[in-house]
Amino acid sequence: MLHAGLAAEKLAKAALVSKNPIYSVEPRNEVMLLYFGGHLQVDEDKIRTAGAKEVVGRLRKIGVLQQDSQLDLLSAMRNGAAHAAPDSAQAKGMISPLARTIETLLGDLGKQLDAFWERWTDAVEDAVNEQEDEVFRDVQLRITRARHAFEDQFKNLPPGSKELVIRAPQPRPQEWIEAVEISAGGAPVFDASGGACPACGGPNILTFELYEATTTNAHYRANGFACSLCPFKVVGPDEMAALRTANTPPKIATVVYSHGQTRTPAEVALLKAQLPDRCFRRRPRLPESGPGP
Repeated sequence: MLHAGLAAEKLAKAALVSKNPIYSVEPRNEVMLLYFGGHLQVDEDKIRTAGAKEVVGRLRKIGVLQQDSQLDLLSAMRNGAAHAAPDSAQAKGMISPLARTIETLLGDLGKQLDAFWERWTDAVEDAVNEQEDEVFRDVQLRITRARHAFEDQFKNLPPGSKELVIRAPQPRPQEWIEAVEISAGGAPVFDASGGACPACGGPNILTFELYEATTTNAHYRANGFACSLCPFKVVGPDEMAALRTANTPPKIATVVYSHGQTRTPAEVALLKAQLPDRCFRRRPRLPESGPGP
């Protein structure tokens, strides 16, 4: 939040100075008023400008920015007046107002988004798309973060190193599915190949968990996705739905396991009663990040 608030503050000051340098003067600072007016010389280390709150307020008065309580909260976090954990819902909620404010300020300065955001431009445009839900925007941002984290590992390596890692032979065949454990209710949990990772293009694992059972069939739904090479992963039905919306769907979405009638109707009823309590909670069994090159 500190870096986000500082970025917005500096860009806001640039927009204000572009109108008139005097507009950035601290309140009741006559020395700075004369300096920015061009009639007094001051050592560089003694130059002071208005704070974020005053700068945003002045931009609102001249119609560059509109009232925005989320932007005010972001400024408060930057100044230490409000606090939020980096991974909290409140902190994630600041991404959209930050991106929206910077887009407005860049437009006022006549600058393009990609000149400021560079490789983060697409992710930022997704962040300000209010027509998409929060989970979708979060998944899109995580794809971009994982892609950059993966690419940054190869900055100082010879050209083509990244492609060699992606194409390296895998311990399993290209398409596979296997039962990896037995859940508390006695049903197997499946892992399967899931195609190319949307962040790095590497191999990944889909995790399937039971969501419906009969006396002869067990129906499994993809409940998790984790890449073997980069940090990208999603967990749960909402994030899986957002992943399918944002990218080419994984090759397998559901699995049906057929068998002889090995359960009595009473056992099936008991299994169904347990499903809401234990489905969609297990995370893919992979480390936080894949192996380096």
